[in-house]
Amino acid sequence: MAHRIYIYNIDSQSGESYPYYLGEWNYEIPPLLLPLFASEIRAKGKLLYANREAGIVLLRQFYTLLADEYQLHYKKAYYEPVNQLFDLLENLPYDTFLIDGTDVFNMNEERKSEQAKDWVIEIQQKNKSYLKATKSQSLKPLDSILKASGYQNFLEALKTDWINYGLGYWNEDVYKHDYAEVFTENDVKGLKDIKGNIITPAYYDEISEFEDGIAVIQKNNKFGYLDTKGTEIVPPTYDDASHVFEIYYGLVSDYDYEFKHLVGCVTSDAKVGLINMVDHQLLIPPIYEELTHLYGNYFNAKTGSTYTLINHKNENVINQDSESPFDFDGSELFFIKIAGTSKRKYFNNRGVHIGDYLEDVLHVLPYNFFYVKPNKGNKKIEIIKSDGKILDTEIDQVITLSNYQTFVYLKAKKWFIYNPINENYLKEDANIQKIEIDYLANFFKDIYILYTEIGNGIFDAFNNHWLLEPNASYLKIEQLEKHFLRVHLKDGMQYWDGQTNQLSPIYEYVSEVIDHHNDELFLYQKEELFCLDKLMKIRKITPEEMGKCYNQKENLRGKDLAFFLKYYTGWKSKIGANYFHYFDNQSLYELGLDLLKKNKIEEAIEVLKIGVQRKHPQMMTELAMIYTDTEDQVHANLALGLELYEKAAKLGEKNAWNNLGYHYQNGLGCKKDIDKAVNAYTKAGELGNGLGWANLGDLYYHGQWVEKDEDKALDYYLKAQKLYYFNSDKLADIYFTKEDYKKVLPLLKKDYDEEFSPIYYAIMYERGLGGLKINLKKAISYYEKAMQIGVYHHAVNQLLYYYRPASEYADEVQFAKWYAYAEENNIEIDLKILGLDKQRKDTLSSFFKNLFKK
Repeated sequence: MAHRIYIYNIDSQSGESYPYYLGEWNYEIPPLLLPLFASEIRAKGKLLYANREAGIVLLRQFYTLLADEYQLHYKKAYYEPVNQLFDLLENLPYDTFLIDGTDVFNMNEERKSEQAKDWVIEIQQKNKSYLKATKSQSLKPLDSILKASGYQNFLEALKTDWINYGLGYWNEDVYKHDYAEVFTENDVKGLKDIKGNIITPAYYDEISEFEDGIAVIQKNNKFGYLDTKGTEIVPPTYDDASHVFEIYYGLVSDYDYEFKHLVGCVTSDAKVGLINMVDHQLLIPPIYEELTHLYGNYFNAKTGSTYTLINHKNENVINQDSESPFDFDGSELFFIKIAGTSKRKYFNNRGVHIGDYLEDVLHVLPYNFFYVKPNKGNKKIEIIKSDGKILDTEIDQVITLSNYQTFVYLKAKKWFIYNPINENYLKEDANIQKIEIDYLANFFKDIYILYTEIGNGIFDAFNNHWLLEPNASYLKIEQLEKHFLRVHLKDGMQYWDGQTNQLSPIYEYVSEVIDHHNDELFLYQKEELFCLDKLMKIRKITPEEMGKCYNQKENLRGKDLAFFLKYYTGWKSKIGANYFHYFDNQSLYELGLDLLKKNKIEEAIEVLKIGVQRKHPQMMTELAMIYTDTEDQVHANLALGLELYEKAAKLGEKNAWNNLGYHYQNGLGCKKDIDKAVNAYTKAGELGNGLGWANLGDLYYHGQWVEKDEDKALDYYLKAQKLYYFNSDKLADIYFTKEDYKKVLPLLKKDYDEEFSPIYYAIMYERGLGGLKINLKKAISYYEKAMQIGVYHHAVNQLLYYYRPASEYADEVQFAKWYAYAEENNIEIDLKILGLDKQRKDTLSSFFKNLFKK
């Protein structure tokens, strides 16, 4: 079962709540909606609360950026659902969003209130990336969030069918229909709106629950329909009425049907018919004893003891009655079971009898054609035409795609292309040896790559003509990117543009691009690299762009990546040793980091020096770190390193401030100055360096250079934690000292490697602190674990106490072990508590010596 979060709209003062939940999502807030819940986000108990109006402002800013980035502003498919989404949000009656993640929190043993607080921090941190994105008008700051979502880009998420540009995340009842609540007065019922205003006075004997904004009404044992506005769609004149439901039919476009209607089954004089909720007209008159919706616009209609399959116009779909109801198999096949056999009598949706077959044998082809896959009765495939006649048999393979109107098949090592609309074969004279579709179906319809005896080409089967005539020089044709196909030649490559039906000049190599947002293809020609951009313009990649290309090379794959790396290596050799001088700052910085990672210090220094000349604060800081590494005798230069830290700090570099603080604190290359250290750490923290806050926490926690102050230390450690610098061991110690044991326990649970928690668990299980029940066996076990980490005098004394002869956990060997440990480590023990006197102590010492004698 999926664990879900639920979204509600409430009044922060009165606690009143909008009656419908707004949305329910798996595990987390969708990346497309996170800014909506980032304003004044806070936790109270296990629930989260956020400001609605301010959140809408943040979401609008993000959606404006998305529309700018993907050029969506004037596309109807975008602005219609997005306008509806913001109408929904702005028309909500209350000021606060309530987020209930209890279902997700139940997956973890940690207290739900603590999980809620952690979630607030996570949302706040993520929102910083959204704010950075909107401020810079770039989606790049959101790369890590996007990657975690599983989508390649935000456009892919927006265009996902069920997401519908963000509208699909929300409860349909909220935005499709007005809210109406049934109330009772003097045993009759009416409707009122969310504010209690009367929509319909109390009049009806019954009003059912609303479905798709319509309810069944009853008055004087007669039934009709009422909508949420209080309009009587159908007056209560029928003997019975079903809940409304949707019928659909017609052409399918973008996974949706051309026609949809809300309808209901109504009964008059024990006969059933169908009524349309839009024009209130009877589609099917009440003449049937039973009328059951099958799917789409198809119904089983019963008269006497037989069933007929009809459509919503009361037209027979199949001109054959049946003693049992009709059933369906997919959207194009109907069947009735044949008594005494496992076979079924199949009909297509034109009412044509296809034949009698076992279940799961028939498969759909375009235009009411079908193929019968191999089965017990037939080892080969056969194809059935729309009129039920056999097109061909003894077939080895059939290839068909859902959005193709043609299909191909292989028989006796020969390929055939068939157009079921005109019922004719195509290119029968081409002697087709191989057919490829690959990923073409995502961008084309009825396009095939054909390998023939005279060469390879691209064929449009729907229009029955060659888009690229077969040519023996085309060694291989494959899809490259979207509507581009790559044509391999003996000495190079070309690309074919499916939108313009144009074949490019010959290039040395053609590949995907690195920046898919702005470009289409890479075109290599001798020692130059060109790019085909979104405007179909070809431009040369400049030396200044090469660094960025190299740093994002992972966007290429396989042979495309290998060819780029080969080109890049050649480009570096051609430019010379100073090739990186051409790089932009970010590329230069990333190159420097890469060289440091590979321990190529000399090369990294040369790169970072360029950054210093450009006054790039991060590169200044990286170079300063090399110079201030006193263990590196070759490159160490404290004075120069500190000078670079000072320059970078003045430019607002947070890591430089933190490192300056370290040098001031310890007097490394400068005079020790704790006031300057505190100031530098504070600057670092204010600029977003969590280690700066942590270092301040350490100063006040240890109290070596400043007066010890655990309250200040706690404040700084919590600030560091918000920036993902965790000091759980010290926080646990501070909370334990303050006897705030309920705050200690969540920190212990996060100590997955048991680096500090055992001693606390031992004491807390021993005394029943922080909500833990007293469990002495666990306490003893944790004392043992604690002694594997460090030397805890208290743990030794407690282990001796529990293992002493008078204890219910008495263990002579363990007692001897820890007694010897205490003597060897000069740990003071309380002999009286252990039931020992001086004489017995001397005797035990002699016993222990013999016990551990080698």
